[in-house]
Amino acid sequence: MGSDHRTTSPAVDGPRAAATDGEAKAIKSLLIRDIKDFDQSVPAVVRHDDGTIRPTYIGVWGQDRLIGAALIQPALCVAETLIYRTGTSGVHAAQIREAFAEHAAIIEGIAVVRKHRREGFGSQIKAFCDSWAADHGAELILSIPTNEGARLLNEKAGYTVVPPDGYLTIKVFDAQGQPFHIPYADQRTQDRGTSMWAYKLVGQRTQHFEIGVLTAS
Repeated sequence: MGSDHRTTSPAVDGPRAAATDGEAKAIKSLLIRDIKDFDQSVPAVVRHDDGTIRPTYIGVWGQDRLIGAALIQPALCVAETLIYRTGTSGVHAAQIREAFAEHAAIIEGIAVVRKHRREGFGSQIKAFCDSWAADHGAELILSIPTNEGARLLNEKAGYTVVPPDGYLTIKVFDAQGQPFHIPYADQRTQDRGTSMWAYKLVGQRTQHFEIGVLTAS
């Protein structure tokens, strides 16, 4: 992700979800090119919008050329890590997966072609992803800034950014308000470069998650 400051031309088409497999493929290619360690396993296909959170490629176009890109999808990778590290199993593990699949999204990356950076496209894409996630049932949106520009972009969008030495704490609850697992805290490792958690809660309250930040004293 990158920082951006100026507003864009009104002639730009987007941001919007990819409408064809060709558009999705172009978006994926830009993300792979610009984002180190981007998850290439997500297929570049367009799925019918059924109102649920599912892997979706987002793009901004200008003069029929792709300017910016993003991927948003259910935060199931976070659910699996939480389940593994807390030793949760059985019905509770299945309920945690369901909560993340239906109500937690993660923005896997935002990329803008070099000559159009600092023109506001990153902020536009971020805002669209947030709106899209909320419209599809998300209570929680996660992101992983990997540089200072990305950190600033997340903060500008209203995200809480966890410092590199801090921990993101997550509790997942049932309908009666009881947690499914023991306390869980996750810290991004810095062995492959800067990496931070960022999160945003959608709406005034959430039914399924309690999120916080634990910092070293």
